[in-house]
Amino acid sequence: MSSRKSSIQRPSFYQFYCAMAGNNTITIDFHYMPAILTFTALRRVTPEIFYHKTKTGREVDLVALLPSVPGQKRAMLLIQVCATPADLRVRQSEVRFLSEATVELAVAEGTIVTWRTDETIPVNFGTIQVVPVWRFLLEMEL
Repeated sequence: MSSRKSSIQRPSFYQFYCAMAGNNTITIDFHYMPAILTFTALRRVTPEIFYHKTKTGREVDLVALLPSVPGQKRAMLLIQVCATPADLRVRQSEVRFLSEATVELAVAEGTIVTWRTDETIPVNFGTIQVVPVWRFLLEMEL
């Protein structure tokens, strides 16, 4: 197995919470909802959803391999899910995790899905789009 494939693994956490979200016997924490919605939207587009652990041990929540378009290279989405990146430390760590992964996986753009924040953050290797979950869901439908 190549070193790239061994560093990308399936996200069992999201599958568990998506399964439990429809179960009326437990309560899902409000902060997990963006993650559940994001995973579900990606699942409608591709079955190939993983998480990535960088060489320094940091994890990117979701790596999705999109279906290929004839004549083009297969697109890869790198996604962190953070309900509220208001805390500066949390925001910096999310950006750091994604920027490390964009370099390792040679992807020019990463995405942070939040409840409300909408901005673009330039990083060394490309850009990180911070988008509210409603916009991410609409863009995945296209």
